[in-house]
Parts: sequence; structure tokens; C-alpha cells
Amino acid sequence: MQVISISGTRIIKFTTREEISGSKTYSLVIKSEEQNKDIFTDSNATLTALDYYYTYSTTQALTEANFYTFEIKNTTDNTLIFRGKIFATDQTVSTFNISNNVYTESSTGDNEYIFA
Repeated sequence: MQVISISGTRIIKFTTREEISGSKTYSLVIKSEEQNKDIFTDSNATLTALDYYYTYSTTQALTEANFYTFEIKNTTDNTLIFRGKIFATDQTVSTFNISNNVYTESSTGDNEYIFA
């Protein structure tokens, strides 16, 4: 799982089941787990090779504290070459709090009364 920011240009890093070839076409689909639908599709994805992994750049807007899945397919051979998960947040990982900027009511007790 990758943790990425919700805005700006984000880099998704991955290693594939097969080597990326310039003669083949690849597609990338990002699906929201909360909405259970595809929110972004790039049918001609540009995948960049680095030393031991590949990257994909996107500016797709994501929602704070949501999970997404993404798939990269070799559309030339109709094969899935990578499936991964994204968690979107602008909070730092070390200080992440699920209720950041969300009002939470604190309990003042169990509201039990003693009858005599």
C-alpha cells in the first residue's frame, strides 16, 4: 500500500509482473473503495522506468483518508501486470489521526444513577 497526498502531482511507484515494453500499450485504472467505482482511467498510460521499479504521475484529485485500488494492464496482450492499493492523506504518516479536523464527542461517564 502506498500513502500519497490528495492534491498536486503524485508519483505512484510499483514493480510489475513483466517488463514494460515501449511497443505495447498499458492502461491504468484507479478505483475508489468508498464509492466502489472507477474514478480515473488512463487508457494510454506513460510508465517511467527507474533503477528497480516504475513510476506513474497523476494529478487526479483524491479524497482525504480514503482508500483506492489501482490496476495496470497490458492492453496489447490483455494481461494484468500490477494491482495495488493507495491511501490518500495530506497528514504525515507518523502523526496520522483518522479524526483529524473532525469533531469527536467525549464521554462524561456512563450516565448511571443510584436510586435509594
